[in-house]
Amino acid sequence: MEKINIAKLFGSEIKELMGLIRSSGKECYIVGGAVRDFLLKHKNFIDIDLTTALSVDQLIKIFKKNKIDCDDRAIRYNCLTVSIQKRSLQITSFRKDIRTFGRTADVELIENIEEDAKRRDFTINAFYCSFNGEIIDPLGNLEDLNNKELKFIGDPEARIIEDHLRILRFFRFVAVLGLKYKNINPKYLPIIEKHIDRINDLSNERVAAEIRKILLSAFPSFALKLMDKVKLYEKVLGTYSEVSNLKLEKLESRYNLTPCLVRRVLALQIHPQIPLMSKKEKKYFNLLNDLMNFDHNPDYLGYKVGEKPSLDLLVIRAIKDRSTVKAKDIEKIKKASNKVFPIKFSDVHSFSKNLNITKEKIKLMESFWIKSGFKASKGKLLGLIN
Repeated sequence: MEKINIAKLFGSEIKELMGLIRSSGKECYIVGGAVRDFLLKHKNFIDIDLTTALSVDQLIKIFKKNKIDCDDRAIRYNCLTVSIQKRSLQITSFRKDIRTFGRTADVELIENIEEDAKRRDFTINAFYCSFNGEIIDPLGNLEDLNNKELKFIGDPEARIIEDHLRILRFFRFVAVLGLKYKNINPKYLPIIEKHIDRINDLSNERVAAEIRKILLSAFPSFALKLMDKVKLYEKVLGTYSEVSNLKLEKLESRYNLTPCLVRRVLALQIHPQIPLMSKKEKKYFNLLNDLMNFDHNPDYLGYKVGEKPSLDLLVIRAIKDRSTVKAKDIEKIKKASNKVFPIKFSDVHSFSKNLNITKEKIKLMESFWIKSGFKASKGKLLGLIN
């Protein structure tokens, strides 16, 4: 397999940290998603996790000696969070589960990389990368990855009982990897449905984090459909509509719209049982929701609220009203979003000297200008106030 240039791909600070840990005599590996995504030729690497045969106590000594910030709140799980150059990395010790409790476990430290790989969730996540960039596949799972087959490591029911979050992670990987029926074992769905109520034991934050990743994936429709099949969609998102789901994905693809949580929540009429949106997203949600109550034309929308919100609104309306998105409306929005109102405050205020009257006149002139298709000249607009 191709070697990874760690410094170039993930950052020199990652390489240096791995080298520091390795200098103690034990290898340090990048594990899981980052290695998987490299092998899948993905370009963005957000979460980078490290693992080593060193104990957390040994790691803490190394970090303290080198003045590296370290968060040990998850130390009972043999996990540390290290901050380097404004990046947070999780570092775990090789371990295997002795007793599991749905999201937590009693673990035993080990030095065998194969045993560490066996406790991971899916075969596509059990890849390691050494300090030298060598990719290690302890369980021989490369074929699963090449075929994009989502398989649990070991018995799926046992893995779900061990860690209930794996239910949500299953659908997340279906979404982010763009999987279809051919990529999953159909026997998994009845097992997942059998244990669906186990997600009640998870924190809202954990559930929300996974649901967000599903809804923000490029093509989430198939994952959402599977979630409906196992009664998960209704449990966390409300009423499922396959028609809306497929139409939304089709429109987003046709108009090259990037994933947007608010657009998808409104278009699919999602009523989440847990908080999903950030403050910024809530503000955007309120903006679009308010605009839904008014029949504004494309010129007004493009000029007043900008291209992205206007396009989002067109898509949402088309799905909710079972209507179509007209190409000419999109063109109008794009053009209107670049228009600049030719009247300045000083152009009008000299006529009235009254602030409120000036604002009212500017408002009327702007409305006339928009209705004219932005064609009314400055002279004509000023003529309206005489």
